Amino acid sequence: MIGTDNNMDKQLVECLIEAGLITEEQLQSAKKQQQMTGKSIEEIVITQGLVKPETIVYFQDNLISLFAKNNSLEPPVSVNSNNFNISISAKGVFRIFLGIIGFLISAHLLIQLIQRFTPDFPLRDGLAELFNLDYELNFPSIYSALTLLFCSIILFAITSIKKKKDDSYTDYWRGLSIIFAFLAFDELTSMHERTIGPLKAALNTSGFLYFAWVIPGGIGVLLFLLIFLRFIINLPKKTRHHFLMAGSIYISGAIGCELVGGYIVDIYRNHTSFPYLFIYTLEEFLEMLGVAVFIYGLLSHISYCTQGTVLKIKFSGNKSRLSNSLSEI
Repeated sequence: MIGTDNNMDKQLVECLIEAGLITEEQLQSAKKQQQMTGKSIEEIVITQGLVKPETIVYFQDNLISLFAKNNSLEPPVSVNSNNFNISISAKGVFRIFLGIIGFLISAHLLIQLIQRFTPDFPLRDGLAELFNLDYELNFPSIYSALTLLFCSIILFAITSIKKKKDDSYTDYWRGLSIIFAFLAFDELTSMHERTIGPLKAALNTSGFLYFAWVIPGGIGVLLFLLIFLRFIINLPKKTRHHFLMAGSIYISGAIGCELVGGYIVDIYRNHTSFPYLFIYTLEEFLEMLGVAVFIYGLLSHISYCTQGTVLKIKFSGNKSRLSNSLSEI
């Protein structure tokens, strides 16, 4: 049984790290304290406030159940080569999004430099159109629309679970899902940009309000904060922090940089100046980063509520299904 206990402790630690509840550095520190005090790893991480006692119990119960079913603490391996599981963690998804954002920003800047400082050559302008952050229906805009739609889908899944549990904030989750679906549609169709001309003519705006859509956009943000204030306040602390950070980053790009960009265009009277290149690149970067942080916050919220892996996808033969790891929210 001693060997079994050691294996279970090892599996428990691996589960905690995989779930993002402790880091490798915190584990090494806990091991040093274990050598000095003789306490178990789980006792140390609980004492340090890194993990809640109920979380340890949750993982231990699942490990014991796994051992009872398989007479082994090793993860079950399917004899069918067509069956395998994919676990999706918040950190893993966030890293992927950061990599894509970095690639899109780098490609955009590189193409801009090539277009501005090299003689014309075949495909030069075509490549610029594919990666220009200020254009529509290209790689960056499609990526932005898909990530906004991904937010809507996650929010819809959370809404369904909250509804089953009669959560008092179900309508707020549903509202967020609808808002992000609209933002995805707007990103694809550039609907808000089509309002610039009529609003500018009607209100005779200039300077920071050159892109006149920021007026209804700003009003919309204020209304959103008023309507969702109670919902935001009552979110778990970690989730609230992620949501506020994501919103601040996104709004500073979508509206903040748009205000500055309008002022620059109004002064230089063109959209090709280096100051405008810098500001709209920053704008798109902040928008994409804000959405990535929001997705991280959503997946972390799911992980927090389920005390474990965010999502698990099981492939069996030619069929696939999404694990019901959301059902415990």
